[in-house]
Amino acid sequence: MVKRSVKYSLGLLAFLMIALLVTPFFIDVNTYKSQITEAVEDATGRTLKIGNIEASLFPWVGVRLEDVHLANHPEFNDRDFLKVGSLDIQLALLPLFSKEIEIKQFVLDSPEVFLERNAAGDSNWEDLTASEPGLTDGDIPVADKGAEKDRSSSVLAALNAEFLQMKHGRFSWVDRKTQKHIELSDMKIEVNDVQMDRPIEMKASGRVGADEIALTAQIGPIGDIAKLDIDKLPLQVNLQSESFNLKPFVDWLPEFPAFLGRAEDAHVRLNVRLEQRPDGMRLSVGEAALLADATAGVQWKVEMPNAEKIKLQELGMNINGQKLLNAQGEIRLGGKYRYQLRVKGESVKRSWLASLMPELNTMYAGHASPWQTLKLGAVIAGDVERLELRDVQLMLDQELLQASGVASFNKAPDIRLRLTSKELHLDPWLPKPKQKKSAPASVQSELASVSAKSQEPDLRSFKRWRISSQIQIEKLHLSGLEMDHLRATLNGSRGLFKLDPLRFDLAGGQVREKATLNIATYPARWTESVRLSGVNIGPVLKTLAGIDMLEGVLQMDTDIKATGLLPEGSLKSLNGQGKVLLRDGSVKGFDIAGILRNLTSFGKTTGPQKTDFAQLSGKFNIKNGMVKNDDLFMASPLFRLTGRGLVNLPKSTMDYHVKPRLVGTLTGQGDTVTVRKGLSVPLRIHGSLASPRVTPEVDPATLIENIGAIRGGGAGNILKGLKESITGTGNTTDKKPAEPAQQEKPSPEKDIQKALEGLIPGF
Repeated sequence: MVKRSVKYSLGLLAFLMIALLVTPFFIDVNTYKSQITEAVEDATGRTLKIGNIEASLFPWVGVRLEDVHLANHPEFNDRDFLKVGSLDIQLALLPLFSKEIEIKQFVLDSPEVFLERNAAGDSNWEDLTASEPGLTDGDIPVADKGAEKDRSSSVLAALNAEFLQMKHGRFSWVDRKTQKHIELSDMKIEVNDVQMDRPIEMKASGRVGADEIALTAQIGPIGDIAKLDIDKLPLQVNLQSESFNLKPFVDWLPEFPAFLGRAEDAHVRLNVRLEQRPDGMRLSVGEAALLADATAGVQWKVEMPNAEKIKLQELGMNINGQKLLNAQGEIRLGGKYRYQLRVKGESVKRSWLASLMPELNTMYAGHASPWQTLKLGAVIAGDVERLELRDVQLMLDQELLQASGVASFNKAPDIRLRLTSKELHLDPWLPKPKQKKSAPASVQSELASVSAKSQEPDLRSFKRWRISSQIQIEKLHLSGLEMDHLRATLNGSRGLFKLDPLRFDLAGGQVREKATLNIATYPARWTESVRLSGVNIGPVLKTLAGIDMLEGVLQMDTDIKATGLLPEGSLKSLNGQGKVLLRDGSVKGFDIAGILRNLTSFGKTTGPQKTDFAQLSGKFNIKNGMVKNDDLFMASPLFRLTGRGLVNLPKSTMDYHVKPRLVGTLTGQGDTVTVRKGLSVPLRIHGSLASPRVTPEVDPATLIENIGAIRGGGAGNILKGLKESITGTGNTTDKKPAEPAQQEKPSPEKDIQKALEGLIPGF
């Protein structure tokens, strides 16, 4: 009986095997193509075309589809959304009876996917991913969801595969809105020996243009699929590319710095390793290099102990082999995003930096002693709304500038900053190009015209900003000046920024300043109040304005205001007032004592062109850039000077009328006459501020007014001298006798005028 049962069983099995082998030859599966395509079109609204279908039932259950096309959305390009050369699936037969899936072979050949977004921002795949009308995920009963998950898990748990492959794949992405396009070709994926209880090896590769990208991975072991935790699934991935051309991605990239060249000519070299361990620890180690006109590299090592924390163990950056910085820190993702990084920069030489940015050579071509090295270090912390600078150290050559502060971007920018330094030389850092030859007059005129048309900056967009900053520098060197104990406080909100105060010691004295800038209006308006006390003004004027004509110890108070930030506009709107007191000084460029001496001795000055004084004072008012002074007073041991005049700041010119009067003797000042008290000669000081001209304003009335003080108190002497000068009879050594017939008898006024032409320079 047993033998008979075995015999019948073997016979039945043989019959079934024969039936499975011969059935595909009697059943044409292509007759089902119309049913398949209709079902797909009903579900997606798109046309499906299948060139050929082949099926087999033994020794494996298999199906092969050839020349498959799924149409694009009708509102998009005519190109197929999906195209497959062939799909060959083979399943082991006997495991199916045990509800196990064993894939003998899965080969997808020449698949092409075309993704597109139109100018309106709609994509050609949205209709395929949308939920069914009237049904959302929330409408599915919880029990059904669980049952669906259990069914999927049971199927995957019994999944085994010997060989999975995709080859000759192509992926295309076109964005009509941004006119960007990218295409991956020759895509290949291979997976061998898929088992749930041991690691799965995978290889993938593809090309962008002519450049290959390769990926290798090891996944698992997966274990019990029902207990799978994706966050703890063992995973190792290695991504490599020896030379990856950026040209296909150039539309997505920002503009490269000039020293890197063109983005379309650049390549990227990648070597990235990703790892996820069974305890949830994730690790990324790698390097990337940008190969362009210059080579820029990045190296990193990152740990992620859990889903809420990232530890940056190392982040290094270099250009052309020069190390620039290294960063370490921590980023928290759980709850409120927050980060803290310590950045340590390397010392960078200006000469090396100029090899990348040649404009640096131009900027400092005329500099006698430009800066040499720069180094940066900082601790940076914050979150998505706040940036904290906890310890910024900027090493400028061998001088340290420290900074700390907070910048908040919650509702409106709120910046708080503090700068400190013991000693700082700014001159090496100020650009000084090489002096060029003067341009032709036509070019200078054109440049002046362009400058006159410069647009006044509109800063109203910054009126929501809040700023609070403090500067403290013990010794600041700038353009030959030394400013000690510099302190400055700047606060601003709602478009009004206040500098209150700025104070420092300068040239033996003190400077105190208050200023405001109102950018809530256009053009911006500003005010400034300055108090100088005990300042040696000579070197200050020479440094700041290039004026070398005034020396002395200055005390000054000013209160001015203007509209506009460009000089050509603000000088014309400048208004205010002030007072000046200058002690123990001198005015270079003209010699008042010499002019008086010339008048009395009928000779030309040979002494230094300088006027010393004990005091120079006056008050002034400014209206629309015109500075008016009516009470100029200068006191000297030899004379007293009073005057009045105007200074045109927009045109940098002046026009002053002064009247010096001798109050003592000129003996010892190049004159042998002991008494000239009361002598007075009006002068006009006019021209450019940089090089003014001084001319006497002498007429016969002035001469007659001073006649008693010209020659030792004797009017006869001066009249005699004038007569000799006018008639030429005092000294005839170098004079030819005049022809009696041609000699014209001069009038008294003309004679005096002619005589004075040789007495006073510029008369």
